[in-house]
Amino acid sequence: MSNLLQKYSIKKSLGTQSKRKFGAVYLVQNKLTLELAVLKSLVKTELNFQLQARLLKEATFSFNTLGLPKTIDFFETETEIIVLKNYSEGMSLDEYWQTIKRRKRIEVFQIILPKLIHLLQILVEQKIVHCDLKPSNIIIHEENGQIEVKLIDFGMALRTDEENHRQTLFPLGYAAPELLLNKLEIVDQRTDQFSLGIIIWKLFTDKLPLMHPNPSIFTNLQLTHPLPDDVELPKGFYPILLKMCNKHQFKTAPNLISKEEILNNLTEGINGRFDNYDEILLSFQSIPIRRNLFWF
Repeated sequence: MSNLLQKYSIKKSLGTQSKRKFGAVYLVQNKLTLELAVLKSLVKTELNFQLQARLLKEATFSFNTLGLPKTIDFFETETEIIVLKNYSEGMSLDEYWQTIKRRKRIEVFQIILPKLIHLLQILVEQKIVHCDLKPSNIIIHEENGQIEVKLIDFGMALRTDEENHRQTLFPLGYAAPELLLNKLEIVDQRTDQFSLGIIIWKLFTDKLPLMHPNPSIFTNLQLTHPLPDDVELPKGFYPILLKMCNKHQFKTAPNLISKEEILNNLTEGINGRFDNYDEILLSFQSIPIRRNLFWF
């Protein structure tokens, strides 16, 4: 770390310790160029081998596309791993959403959704699934009336053309059933599609569906119940979101049935979702609003 600090100065710590997946996350600034960056640092121990693997994996996800993270630098020693990513200016989607008046939210949604889907389509082209899609990992930057959308934090991401045998973490409330049950061999772009559907549902209802204070019951509800309708959802949204979040509704606890049956049931749920993001956009575009004006 000391060698790195000759080039960068720490501006502030990012996030809270209880929410960090890694040992420390800082906003830093290049002393020469004054460019901001995000530094993730992890001290190696015998107990955090999985975290080491995730941080090393995240370093490999580097993009040259505006709105997706780029790995600026990477260091590994016998005792520490440091990854330096470009900084995405803006505020998280949930924070930004609270600044938008309710009567303007559909209009802003019309702008944000295609920009976010554009980024997700790039991931599809590169055979990458984010696996941690949630409002805090979507950054919105508005300047001079222009809205930029950015997708961050690829610590849970995987490549579908590689074998994945890790035990994964998942964003409770946003994760598709195949992530909840850690069946990474069937994860694909429709896994992120599921999370996007939950995000949209939450934006307009200000809550998570099937919410319960007990995490075990919450997870069980996510596996056994379909996405509910809600009076706060704009007209025409629910059928689209229900298809985005299609899933098999387990009637028996998954640990009581065979692995093959679990995979078949999960695959059935995945196959009931949209085939691609273009279909999702087209579905939203087909909803007439404001005297037959259309969405995008």
